[in-house]
Amino acid sequence: MVWASMPAAAQINRKIAQAQRVSEAPKLDGFLDDACWQNAPAATDFIVDNPIPFIPLAQNTEVKIVYTDEAIYFGFMNHDEAPDSILKQLSGRDSDGNSDYCGISFNCYRDGLNAFIFAVSPYGEQWDSRIGSADDGDEDVGWNAVWYCKTQITDKGWIAEYKIPFAAIRFPDSEEQLWGINFVREVRRTRHHAFWSPVDPAGPPWIAQMGLLEGVKGIKPPRRIFLYPYASAYYNSSEQPGGGTIGNFSYNGGLDLKLGLSDAFTLDATLIPDFGQTISDQLILNLSAFDIQFTENRPFFNEGLELFSKAGIFYSRRIGFDEPINRWKAYNELREGEVLKDNPDKDQVINAMKISGRDAKGLGFGFFNAITAPSFAIAQEVETSKTREIQTSPLTNYNVFVFDQNLKNNSYVSLINTSVLRSGDTYDANVTGYDYQIKNAKNSHAIQGRGALNLKFGPEYAGISNRNAYGHSQLLQFAKISGNLQWAAGSYYESDKYDPNDLGFLQAPNSINYFAGAGYNVFKPFGRWNRLWSWAQANYNNLYLPYTFTDASITAKVGLNSKKFNSFEISYEGVPARGYDYFEPRVPGAVFRTYKSNLIGGWFSSDYRKAVAIDLGTWYSAYENDGRHRFNWRVAPRFRFNDHLFITYVYSYQSHINDLGFAGWADDTQQNPLFGKRNAISHTNVLNVQYAFGPWMTLNTRFRHYWGYSSYKNFYNLQADGYLTPSDSVANNRSFNSFTIDMMYKWIFSMGSELNIVWKHAILDNNSIVADNLIDDLDYTFGQLKNNSISVRLIFFVDYRSLGALAKRKTPVM
Repeated sequence: MVWASMPAAAQINRKIAQAQRVSEAPKLDGFLDDACWQNAPAATDFIVDNPIPFIPLAQNTEVKIVYTDEAIYFGFMNHDEAPDSILKQLSGRDSDGNSDYCGISFNCYRDGLNAFIFAVSPYGEQWDSRIGSADDGDEDVGWNAVWYCKTQITDKGWIAEYKIPFAAIRFPDSEEQLWGINFVREVRRTRHHAFWSPVDPAGPPWIAQMGLLEGVKGIKPPRRIFLYPYASAYYNSSEQPGGGTIGNFSYNGGLDLKLGLSDAFTLDATLIPDFGQTISDQLILNLSAFDIQFTENRPFFNEGLELFSKAGIFYSRRIGFDEPINRWKAYNELREGEVLKDNPDKDQVINAMKISGRDAKGLGFGFFNAITAPSFAIAQEVETSKTREIQTSPLTNYNVFVFDQNLKNNSYVSLINTSVLRSGDTYDANVTGYDYQIKNAKNSHAIQGRGALNLKFGPEYAGISNRNAYGHSQLLQFAKISGNLQWAAGSYYESDKYDPNDLGFLQAPNSINYFAGAGYNVFKPFGRWNRLWSWAQANYNNLYLPYTFTDASITAKVGLNSKKFNSFEISYEGVPARGYDYFEPRVPGAVFRTYKSNLIGGWFSSDYRKAVAIDLGTWYSAYENDGRHRFNWRVAPRFRFNDHLFITYVYSYQSHINDLGFAGWADDTQQNPLFGKRNAISHTNVLNVQYAFGPWMTLNTRFRHYWGYSSYKNFYNLQADGYLTPSDSVANNRSFNSFTIDMMYKWIFSMGSELNIVWKHAILDNNSIVADNLIDDLDYTFGQLKNNSISVRLIFFVDYRSLGALAKRKTPVM
């Protein structure tokens, strides 16, 4: 769906929709022939926002609204003059396929920032999400509510009949409800996207332009207690270096809980969590000085965390995905004659819970807590095979709380705190951050800021006078956020000791960035084009301490979408002066002189309505030092065989020829970095096969092979002035292969309840052998040790009200 990707402008015509109370709920069958629908007023006259803003949608749409004490119902009559041409590709719940859809968005507190979204396709596939801050532009698609919808395709178009229980949304406890609301429809074959209450694409977020829903009276926020008990079984097998395979069975059971604490706040908890069916990470060879940030794929950590993203100091993968904090110290604690038999690379999550919501005064509150178990490496005596444990991570508690207050003019201010408390002598950490955006009455200009202070506690950080114990960061930005011409300017810094990484993500501190940029966008069709977007920006960077220049850059891009719905963009990035890189040497105080460069690139994306479409991209960068250049390209065809089968393939090639970078150490002191001239090249192949048996049953398979390597030509010592001189030291080439298969079958057999069967296959290999070509590397990769996992997971949805109804039934007298 495209809700959050659509900017919007000042309200043009704030429409009002009327809901009607009914004594008998309509039968949910996809036909609007119940008596209650006949008397309900209709919301009509949808207005297009893309590709031609402000014209009436050619296909008439009517939406009727009724409600009972339990739920609110919506009846969409999506007229279509060519019903046999309706596009209706099946893609699975919460997936964005090549299909028509219609949907509803609620802003129950009318703050212009938060919304619940429910949408459905002609085949009845559901899509829902939640937005916690419209200005972030991110939809929480991981949020899944339990609601119901039936659809029918008729000779007049298609019908969608919704039932959204009041328990699925949050709203004030008041006698009369007045909600922000909007309806949306996309006619996919014409790419006409339209809202009921008009949205101007040149202004503030679309949530601020909602219409109003009136007539909902006398309802009370229901008690919400939802249980999700689960049972799972795994068979894991791994090939061993000496030959043979070790396999084992395991069984798990647990419970997820959603408990409504009030009309606005909900407790979510997971007891004995099981994350074994999450899709494999897309691992790569990392030659940089920085960590890689991975996508969070665990459902519990993916859902309802939009509040916790304030100030950018919470990274959920620190919980249960990071290496144990003292993992590498286990090697230093080995006794004579011992080897490490096992050294776990992840901590085990024992439980996690979160409380979140927003009250009638616009105050959002979030509380998150998780506990991980201690981790232990196993040391084994070679002669006796006797083993002992070496603790690599203590019992650890992760905690986050956030307050987020909505202000006038769709503005907000937030305060967030994260803490990591570890048992024993391992240090503890705390980070406190703030985040705000203040807009003017027209929502055309804004001041935005955020910042954080981190503190560490432990023997090595004794006394607040110790500078290593604390650091800070701050952003201040002024921007014009609506209209054809938009701009932004500001600065952002991170002090030299700023470190939020115990529960956040930062690649490197000690920097100051000054930036200014502007862009011009055209939202109305002109000539052969539907839209134009552009942006140009200048950046000037320094170290925070000592305050000294590091680099400067100029970036620019311009893109166009044609009336045939093909899109392309060209971009440029220039580095006009040699800079100073204080991170690549991996030694405090050391510096490497960087080079001037120019990069030009672009991408093309064809019309996804076609049965065959393609995405293309290429980038070329030239450096001032002889023979050094970067050339990347990517091709991604898409094949829609029918409404059920959809295949995409991606091949990506990245090359950095005659690259200069850190290669290792010139001696055992690890204080003299060794640099190397190298060819750094990677190949990525990804094949996705998606088959939908129906709206509630899918089989998705992803095959991915990645090969990245660095092949060295010459080696250099780094001098104090940042320049390189030839070295007699050498370092090994590096080659990393990752081949994974993730095959995932999902059957939603009842709303909120599902059966998942997953097969995961993995080959990971990291060595110094560089194959001659991709074919030889594939042959080598398939000969390496393999790991397989087959798992079955059954999840049930239980609403406590259904249990209460059973309890109230009288036992018959015998």
